[in-house]
Amino acid sequence: MIYKCSEDYFVRPLSESDLDGPWPGWFEDQEVCRYNSHGKFFKSRAFFVDYLNALNREDRVVWAICHRNDGHVGNVSLQQISLINRTAEFAIILGDKRHWGKGLGLLVGRKLLEHGFNKLNLERIYCGTTASNEGMKNLASALGMVLEGTRRQHFFLEGIRVDMLEYGVLRDEFAETSVI
Repeated sequence: MIYKCSEDYFVRPLSESDLDGPWPGWFEDQEVCRYNSHGKFFKSRAFFVDYLNALNREDRVVWAICHRNDGHVGNVSLQQISLINRTAEFAIILGDKRHWGKGLGLLVGRKLLEHGFNKLNLERIYCGTTASNEGMKNLASALGMVLEGTRRQHFFLEGIRVDMLEYGVLRDEFAETSVI
């Protein structure tokens, strides 16, 4: 366990044993992958093995989100970490739909942003989502991120072009809205 997030949830590193659990199947579930790039091209076990082997680089932090009874229910990450610019992209996938709508994204998102700002010395964390992804827009706002801009017709989603909204939060803004 890296961090305990609540009585029921904790985060830990992804492990090879996760390959035998539900994790790879999330990327075949079109509802889980509705607003991300996963699920368009299906991946083999070798893809996931390569992904795990690449996690030892310093350009990403990926945690398994775990429930004390249900096990591995999602992943949360900082991607494209720039140690020069001190920035990173926030991403999350909740593959176990039983845990949707329970505030889990906010719970683990806060913990990851705290880690990014306090352990990795980041200055800015950002994310992008489709204009129609109400859940991610609400999560970004709840994490203290502000809408920074729009990339018009950036995504092709379910047969139509949709805008991407870009959100970001600076270290001092996050410190003002959170208990670090």
